[in-house]
Amino acid sequence: MDQTHSRAMEALQPFVHLANSNSATSPKFVANLITNATSSPNTYVFAELLETPTVQALRSKDTPAEYQGYLTLLEIFAWGTWKDYQTTPNLPPLNNEQTLKLRLLSLLSLSATIKPLTYQILMDALSIAAPSELESLVTSAIYSSLITARLSPATNPPTINVTSVAPLRDVKPQSLKTMISILTQWETRCGDVINDIEAEIAKIKTDSAKRRAKEQARSVLIEKTLSNWGSDGGESNPRFPGSKKQVWHGGVKGGSSGFVGNKREFSGDDFDDGYWDNGADEAYDSQFSTTKMDIDQGAGSSVTGSAGAGARHAKRVLGRKS
Repeated sequence: MDQTHSRAMEALQPFVHLANSNSATSPKFVANLITNATSSPNTYVFAELLETPTVQALRSKDTPAEYQGYLTLLEIFAWGTWKDYQTTPNLPPLNNEQTLKLRLLSLLSLSATIKPLTYQILMDALSIAAPSELESLVTSAIYSSLITARLSPATNPPTINVTSVAPLRDVKPQSLKTMISILTQWETRCGDVINDIEAEIAKIKTDSAKRRAKEQARSVLIEKTLSNWGSDGGESNPRFPGSKKQVWHGGVKGGSSGFVGNKREFSGDDFDDGYWDNGADEAYDSQFSTTKMDIDQGAGSSVTGSAGAGARHAKRVLGRKS
C-alpha cells in the first residue's frame, strides 16, 4: 500500500471509532463528525467512515432535513469533485478547510483523467479566478505528496505536467461493474499474450531440437565417411568404386620383334567388358550375328601364340550383351 494512502487511512481511524461508539446516537453528532473528518488536513479517503451504520442512518426518512445533506457531502468527498458539489442542491456550506480539501481531491481526479491539463481547464473546474491561486493549490498538492507535477506557466497555453497521482480517491459503488468489466477484458488480453508467448517459446524449442538433430546426423555422417576413407588400403578405380585398379597393357609381346600389333589388348580374364568373345573356333550364337563385329586381334596375339604369319587369327565379336 502507498505510504500516502496508509497515512490517510490512519488519519481517518479516530473518526471511524467515534462513529462506532455508543455516543454516536443523534444525527447532529454524526453531522459534526462528518464536518470534522472532512476538515482534517490528513484525511483523503472516507469509504470506511461511509460504511458505518450511524452514517448510513442519515438516509432514514426520520432524519431531520438539515442533516440529510451531510451523507451526500461525505460521498462527494469520497469520490466526487468540486463540480458535483456546485451542482448538487441542499448541501451544507463548506468551511475554508473543507473547500481546500475538496479542491485538492478534485485536482487528483482531474489530473488522472484530463491530458493536457491546462490552467484554464483547472480554473474552470475548481472555480478559481486567478492563475496565482491555482499555482498555490497545485504547489500545496505537490508538497502534500498528492501529485508529482511541474508547472509550465510560460507555455502556450500554460499547463501543469502531472507525472503521478496518489491513490487517494474512493471507488464509487456504481462504477464497480464497469471496473470489473475492464479488468476482465485486460485479463483476457493478458492471457492471450501469454499463450502467444508460450506458443512462440515451444516453436523455438522445437526448431532448436530439429537443428541439433540435423547437425548431429551430419557430424555422424562426416565421421563415418572419414573412417571408411581411412580404412581403405587399396587404390580405388574411379569408374568402379571399391575395386582395385586394373593394369592395362599397350601391346602384346610376339616373336623376336618385341611388341607387335597396333591394337591394345588385355586379358579376357581381367574383367567382363560387356562383349562376346568368339574365340579361335568362331563359335558363337548366330542369333546375335547381326549386332556383333569381328575384331582382328593381329599377328602374334595371345590367343594364337607364336604360330606364324599363316596361322588363323582369333577373332573377337563385338556386340553388347543383352
